[in-house]
Amino acid sequence: MSCSKPQEVDEIFGTDPDTRIADTLTYVKNTLVDAPNGWKAYLTTEYSGGYGFYMQFAANDRLKMVADLTDQTASELKESTYRIREIMAATLSFDTYSYLTMLQDPSPDVYDGEAGKGMGSDVEFDYVKTSGDTLFFEGRKFYKPLMLVKATEAQQQTYISGKYLDQIEKNKAFLKENPLTSIVVDKMEAEITFNFPTKIVSIITADADGNFSSLSASFCNTVDGLEIIDGIEINKVKIIRFGWKDENTLAGFDTAGNEYPIKINTSSIVPYLVALGTRFSIITVPDVTTYNGWSTDFVARRTAAKAGIGRWSFGTGNFILHTIDFKFQVVNNRMSVVFNNTYGANNTNFVLTYNYTYTEENGKFKFSLSGTPGGNDGLIYDDVRFILQERINTDTFELGYFVNSETGEIMSQFKSIEHPDFYFTGLNN
Repeated sequence: MSCSKPQEVDEIFGTDPDTRIADTLTYVKNTLVDAPNGWKAYLTTEYSGGYGFYMQFAANDRLKMVADLTDQTASELKESTYRIREIMAATLSFDTYSYLTMLQDPSPDVYDGEAGKGMGSDVEFDYVKTSGDTLFFEGRKFYKPLMLVKATEAQQQTYISGKYLDQIEKNKAFLKENPLTSIVVDKMEAEITFNFPTKIVSIITADADGNFSSLSASFCNTVDGLEIIDGIEINKVKIIRFGWKDENTLAGFDTAGNEYPIKINTSSIVPYLVALGTRFSIITVPDVTTYNGWSTDFVARRTAAKAGIGRWSFGTGNFILHTIDFKFQVVNNRMSVVFNNTYGANNTNFVLTYNYTYTEENGKFKFSLSGTPGGNDGLIYDDVRFILQERINTDTFELGYFVNSETGEIMSQFKSIEHPDFYFTGLNN
């Protein structure tokens, strides 16, 4: 028996895979290079929020960029290199150090990222698709999106002339001066908080029954305002950016281009006692020597507690106090104070936890220690007496909102009624 078969087979997609990937590589490269005014670029990171860039690609595999990381990166064009190559797909690689690479740098001294991890950003992105004037990519390690949108000539001139920084400062100044802002979407009001250090925007809304819900998204600065990178949904409407209508008016815009003017408020739409446990449940005292909203007495007592904890050690090094968390469980009126410490060359984590119950009446909180601390918590308990035994355990506190005059961020503040000179603030998480 014998048979014959053709040496060629019909290609389902018309061409073989090697030809298709070669065509895609050429398409991506040519599209990037041929944009006459360059690209606005947005990306998100694993351990922080969003970041904005302007990029201009040249045919010789070099590019220029600015970014909204620091004052310098926003005002000085930096040149680096890139490649379009095949790594299972058409991949855009930023292969020399650039402003984008700063987000990946493992040293916290570079851009305050996590030690050994940076902000969790990719430098290699697989091409996904094109839609209109936008190219979509996806990071190869963290799978975060990178979007490139063709810039106009006016936008290009703002980016490359150093005026990008002016726009960022304008965004910050407006929201610092007006920290309590909201928009109304189909009769639903949504309070908006932009956290510029983390590049996260938070939104809280109330339904018809008075129930509050919150959500957040990454944002970045552009020359036109603030881009919500993945958008954020309010009452089934997706808000994708906040842009300047004129020199003094900021508004939200949805995917259809509909406009939602920013309202400037004098108080939060969410009562503090409602927000505690729904909008946030942890109040974090940051790892600094002094802070906006801290009294001199609290600064001295925190310093004394840090020194007291620092007397103790494991074999590899003394304990170092960093942040302090006040963790609330409002459903059962419990609160724990957690001192977050590290020790040794590897910065090993070590926590001290003290549990409380509390009562609340007319916004006044009274905390009671739950039992006698044991183990390491008990051994070191006397060394944190400056904050716990001498204040938290004994005083009555008023808790309420506090607006950080330096950043515009809405935080929480504890105020002692018995000792008016003892008060402090923390970040709401």
